Amino acid sequence: MINALFGLGASLAASKLMGALKNQKVNVLHASPGRVRLQCDRWKHAETARCLESAFKGLSLVREARATAVTGSLLLVFTGKTLTAKQFDEVVRHAVKISESALPEVKSDMMKLLETGALGLDKAVKIQSGGHADLDSLLVLALLVNGGLVFAANPSRAVSLALGAYNIIVRNLKEESHRAR
Repeated sequence: MINALFGLGASLAASKLMGALKNQKVNVLHASPGRVRLQCDRWKHAETARCLESAFKGLSLVREARATAVTGSLLLVFTGKTLTAKQFDEVVRHAVKISESALPEVKSDMMKLLETGALGLDKAVKIQSGGHADLDSLLVLALLVNGGLVFAANPSRAVSLALGAYNIIVRNLKEESHRAR
């Protein structure tokens, strides 16, 4: 498979590159003359896929680039039928570098899970209370009650809890004013 991409003369260098790819967790799913499909679990984000496509479409070596976030794959169609081992190594390193630079823009899976859980809990509280309470109002109440309980022993902690409650209230007021516009 790799010989079709590199040409027969580069098979020794290809085996060395394959070892490097495994360390970077980039897999060659398919290679044929003039094209290769790479896959990496780190590429399973829409923003990463967009960055990969954009970066590779700008390279003179690449005629077409398609990234798929669902599978974490990157299809590259090259302008020529073969690549040197050095060119292939540069392509893979470029993909890794681009994907790493895109990661700060990606919302973490843990944050998505926490947001989903919080929204579900908020909805359940609203349903159970008939719309009289929500998650934020319960958090504000808990912070204020806790602050009142610890005030005599630890006034600075009580103020900190009250400030947390205040920040939740202010955030809700800002969100309401944005929705009203």
